[in-house]
Amino acid sequence: MVLGKGNQLFGKSKKKNAEKRSSNNWGAFTTGGEQTSVKKPTLKFPGLRKSGNNLSKGLEDLKYGVFELQKLGETGKIRCLAYDPIQSLMAVCTDLNHVTIFGQARVRYTLRIDSVNAVKALRFVEGVFLIAVDGSDTAIHVISLFSRKVVRTISTRYPITAFDTDYSLQFIFVGLKNGDVKAYDIETGRPTYLSIRSEQRKMLPGEVDTHVCDIKFHPRDFGTILIAYPKVCIIFSLIEDKTVHTFTYGLPKAAPGGPNASYTYNADGYYYPSVTHCLWHPNGLHIATTYDDNSIVFWDAQTGERLIARTLFDSYVDIPTGESLQPEDVKMTPIKNIQWICGSDPEKTSLLILGGDSYVNEGYHQLVRMDFGKMISYSMSSYKHMADYYGQPKQQNIFAIHSKADVYDFIALPQKSPFFDGNHNPTLIAVVLTDGSLKFLNYPIGNLSYEACRFPSTISWLNPKITCSSSSYLDRRILNSVYDPFPENRSILKGGIPSKPKFKAEAGSVVVTGHESGFIRIWNSSQGDLNSGAVLEIDLAAILQNDSLECSVSKISFAPDQMELSCSLFDGTVLLFSYQENKHYKPGAVSGLTNQMGNLAIGEGAIVNISSRAPLDVKRGFMPVLLLRPLENGKVTALCNSNVGFVAIGYESGRLLVIDRRGNVVIFNTLLEEKGLSIGMSPTSIQFGFGRLNDSLEKCTVFMYVGTSIGRLMTYSINSDSRGRFSVHEVNQLDTNDSDIIDIISLNSLTGRPCSPNMYQMSANPTEVDLSTPYIISVSSSDIRITKGESKVAHKTYSKGSISKTGITGAKTADGSISFCLEVIMAKTKKSAILSLPTLSEICVIGLPYRIDPEYAVQSSILPLGDAFLRLSETEAVLINVMNLRKAIRGPETENHDDVLFLKNIMIPSRPKANQLLKGTASVTFDDFYRLLMGENKKVVSQSEESRLAWNISPYNSANFSILGTSKPHYYDPYALSQHIELNKSPRSSYKPGTHNSWNLENLKKYANSAVERGTDKVGNYVSDMNDDFDKFVSQTKKDAMKSIFKGALN
Repeated sequence: MVLGKGNQLFGKSKKKNAEKRSSNNWGAFTTGGEQTSVKKPTLKFPGLRKSGNNLSKGLEDLKYGVFELQKLGETGKIRCLAYDPIQSLMAVCTDLNHVTIFGQARVRYTLRIDSVNAVKALRFVEGVFLIAVDGSDTAIHVISLFSRKVVRTISTRYPITAFDTDYSLQFIFVGLKNGDVKAYDIETGRPTYLSIRSEQRKMLPGEVDTHVCDIKFHPRDFGTILIAYPKVCIIFSLIEDKTVHTFTYGLPKAAPGGPNASYTYNADGYYYPSVTHCLWHPNGLHIATTYDDNSIVFWDAQTGERLIARTLFDSYVDIPTGESLQPEDVKMTPIKNIQWICGSDPEKTSLLILGGDSYVNEGYHQLVRMDFGKMISYSMSSYKHMADYYGQPKQQNIFAIHSKADVYDFIALPQKSPFFDGNHNPTLIAVVLTDGSLKFLNYPIGNLSYEACRFPSTISWLNPKITCSSSSYLDRRILNSVYDPFPENRSILKGGIPSKPKFKAEAGSVVVTGHESGFIRIWNSSQGDLNSGAVLEIDLAAILQNDSLECSVSKISFAPDQMELSCSLFDGTVLLFSYQENKHYKPGAVSGLTNQMGNLAIGEGAIVNISSRAPLDVKRGFMPVLLLRPLENGKVTALCNSNVGFVAIGYESGRLLVIDRRGNVVIFNTLLEEKGLSIGMSPTSIQFGFGRLNDSLEKCTVFMYVGTSIGRLMTYSINSDSRGRFSVHEVNQLDTNDSDIIDIISLNSLTGRPCSPNMYQMSANPTEVDLSTPYIISVSSSDIRITKGESKVAHKTYSKGSISKTGITGAKTADGSISFCLEVIMAKTKKSAILSLPTLSEICVIGLPYRIDPEYAVQSSILPLGDAFLRLSETEAVLINVMNLRKAIRGPETENHDDVLFLKNIMIPSRPKANQLLKGTASVTFDDFYRLLMGENKKVVSQSEESRLAWNISPYNSANFSILGTSKPHYYDPYALSQHIELNKSPRSSYKPGTHNSWNLENLKKYANSAVERGTDKVGNYVSDMNDDFDKFVSQTKKDAMKSIFKGALN
């Protein structure tokens, strides 16, 4: 019994050439039985037959309404994203300015930024704040994770062209259109005393454009910042209030520069490309700058010396070649984003770059990685060695992103700390596409990560992009054996405390989603939410070794009794799966590998057994069984996998096939057409049923009902002979609907239950209930008709295009019996109607409080107990109940309040420090830095609750010095019987502050001793590294000397 398959609306078929359609290759198949003579369509119906059995009795007494269980996806297209590895949260913002903050499963909070301009950037700060930079370029919205609202908006006089924050600091540094750099206090919204006037204006007074292109904090000293102007970059010391070094990139004549170079030389004979980005090496000793000609230039941050200028694929592009150069006619994509990423060891680095690798007309469809490995010794390396280090990466990779949409942006998801510009040891890279979808790359491998268990269900819903969806009931006994009740928590998000309860699962149900590039997920929706930790996945791309867009899933049919699944792809290919043990399972196998990796090509023929292509790392799951090629039949327009082993497939050519899974053979193959008028028609909906053809017969049989593009309902019977071979025979045709049939439902006329056939009915004698002629509900976009045999029972019409989806649902009534009704989703009018059976009279009409796109609403589904899965848009869906039958399972953490986003017990780690022996200058302390910007010491008593909470977890709070690096964060465990006692409590130091906010003498001595020991260890490690480098240097010098002596002797 499959309730509501995700069939799409199809227009009426145009007249086709019957001879051409019958000559395709599918016509060569031999079917398992002969066709019998068929009665011509009945165009006139007898009078209305009134049924004395009210199948919806008692349902009018229920309390109807929209009771939201879970929302999935995002309203609008995702435009920016931020990640907090400390609080373990993720925030996304759409083009409609809806900011959603995610934590672990069921932790989600959405608010809207009140601005007519789209937010262009998000950033987490101090653990308790999320800042959103307005697209107007003059406003910064500060969101409190504690109070879950916008607490203030910071306005600037001039447009913001660049900004930077440090996770541990309460300040945001902004670069302005007029070239100034200013800092604002996030906690109060006030401007600070810092104001750096445009250094480029002083150096190059003739340059008109002086805006700040980029700004970056020194990774190990927040008293030093890197500022980029269009023609010059500077390192500015806040303590000394002066420019320490300047970096100007000029190309002499005949130097190639980047591929987008314009070669417009000044009077001095140099061409100066414009700066686009600047960034620090994680150790703060080198910097890199990018330019509008796509050059990447590396500099020594200590001396200002240029090390090397290169592009993505060439080095030393600033050296003249002696050739005459002209600008290229076809430009490369500009470098849109570049990040300096480090591993757990910050000395092991790589660059990740978006842009510069393809032509402009090709767009952005890949990322480029340059892996430099571990940094060579700064003190023992010459400029030549440093140049070779950056000019010859250890490895260079191109990470392809398969999608029609361009890559819009990317951010790293760090695991080690929030420092080093948010690039400290990421294992995933989040990629935002222009169509609003998300993709995730495993880093540094570069393959796409589709594992739902690593993300919240809403994020997994968008990764990869949804292409189709449906839902079905599932027996609870099967459901409990398939899904782990306590799955391992592998999500990258662990923050927050959920308030939304789970719901008691009176009946099992699943939601099935098909995705771009070949991916299928089966979600357990029984408890009112789609838990990404409990989801079955099928990776078609790995099975077919093809992740192109043609492998995206177009339709899915799920047979819950047999745990079988069929799907069609965009190119018309159909694949059959069955849930079973994997015969090819190999423990420890790499994800994505299949048993036939050595043979990437799939065998020839229209039907291919692909059971040997099962993934090696899956012990039990949906294993591939069969692949059917479309040949010349086009795309699949209808698909149904029954619970008795038959799979029916309809193609846009009009071809109709029936496969018997028991032998993987075609038992029926025909071409649908209206012979009298020579009108071509294609199947648009297929459903299987069980019962009698009419009341005069005593034998039950399996029926297949096919709805067509001209509104005709065709009935077929499936019979077996004495040898157990099945054959399909057409028995009836009825012109039932005004347009193409989008849904077919077969109901037992005595009980109202959907009467899909099952294996028990086929193997045993039919019961008295089975010996009935079923009601057949056929639905188009404008009318609903119920027939019984050849008789009309009821008919209801709506305006054209109103109906999106229908399905049967039911509930236990006051007298203890179970009644059923028909639920109709009408996206066009944003309503849902509850209709009685079999009369189709209205019980209730409910308004749906959502923006619904009719194009995607056809992929909605109706589930048992009043649940409905509504597909709202390309990126959004919602799970609701319309009968208020869900009973919440509440606990101490779900007592009628909103989700907790900010956890008070999690300390911010210490910011990395600079090595003073190499840096040469003293780093600024937080107290000095604060006084410099605010003109006073930081007050112990904060002015707001958010400020107090931020100071309680700050690494600069003296009360926290003793527990820095020792306090383990405690997150909420959704499967634990009790939570940690320190959960959401402020950190407590073992050292009590004195009356003057200082420690007592004994504790101060202990802390000082431990600090000295840590400092000694660091110096020892540094000296050891220096000695190792010196030994290598001496050894290399000896080798070079011996080589020169040997060569001299030979000469």
